[in-house]
Order: sequence, then C-alpha cells, then structure tokens
Amino acid sequence: MFPKHKRIKNKKLIDEMRKPFCELCGERTNIEPHHVNTVGSGGGDIPINLIQLCSECHIKAHSGLIKKETCEHMIAMREGIPYEEVHRLNRKAMGYDV
Repeated sequence: MFPKHKRIKNKKLIDEMRKPFCELCGERTNIEPHHVNTVGSGGGDIPINLIQLCSECHIKAHSGLIKKETCEHMIAMREGIPYEEVHRLNRKAMGYDV
C-alpha cells in the first residue's frame, strides 16, 4: 500500500482567491469557493484547483451537471495557461506521477 498523499492546505489563499462573482455564470450573490478536485480526493488549496461559484453552479458542479473539465478550462483562461497544464499541475499537487 502506498501512503496517502498530504493535501495542500491554505485557508488564507482560499480567502485571497474570492471574487464577487461566479466565474462560470457571472452571478453576484451567494458566491462560494469550489475545489475542482475535491478535498476528499486530495485536491489542494491552490489557485489552479479553486474557482468561485454561485451556490447554483456549486451544486451543479458537485452533482456532475457542470463537468470538472469545464471548471479547469475556466481556470486556465483566468490564469492564462493551457487547460492541459492546469490538469497536469492539479494531478501533480495530488501526488500523481505526471
């Protein structure tokens, strides 16, 4: 058995990443931070794993109606890097060999 990877935790960064709008639909109320790769699966508190969503988009993201890839594409546009790089860096932060 492999030891479990230690998740990156940074509550200060979560607060710094907050925006006054949903990064998917533009809504300006009930905005919440969303981990693209969930905390339970080892997703870290890093900019490329965090996106601000309104409560409706947040529920849709957790239920699978908004795909993880959609969020990663929005993060890639926000960060000015290719989608593949966002995906690779997230996997690396989760302890996967990439």
